[in-house]
Amino acid sequence: MVLKDKRGTSHVPICVFILIIMMSFSVILVYASAITSVRLQKTNTETVFDSFVAQNSILIYSNIKQGRNATDHLNTAPFYTMLKSFCTLEEKGGMYYSYDDDGAEKFHMTKPKMEFIEEDTLELYVTFTMYVPIRFAGKTVSTAEVPVKVSSALTSKNE
Repeated sequence: MVLKDKRGTSHVPICVFILIIMMSFSVILVYASAITSVRLQKTNTETVFDSFVAQNSILIYSNIKQGRNATDHLNTAPFYTMLKSFCTLEEKGGMYYSYDDDGAEKFHMTKPKMEFIEEDTLELYVTFTMYVPIRFAGKTVSTAEVPVKVSSALTSKNE
């Protein structure tokens, strides 16, 4: 095969096209990585929160039966301890941080706020905001802010 253009200018559009495709794949992979971090943290928080609600179900149910909302009386410290331990989070300045094996920040999040979905029910939820750094070429170019809500409910078999 003999090339008609011996200066190599016919290769420039192909190189630009390949570069654009690779940049598109890079953006997609960064987005997928951020979404995976958020989903994993949400799943881990759900696991810890369900365990916490199950452990405190007798206290919560007793308070509700007596006509008191258990929000003010519920000791939430064990939930935060379990969450930090289960998700390997470090607390700094009211925020929870997660780091990868190299010591780079994977994400940080606000301290979850726990509340009842409705008064006089066994349905609770926690809300927090995750901040996932968006990196390109080893530099943080932006931070994605993702609000997360996790709920847990206990229901009676008689209902």
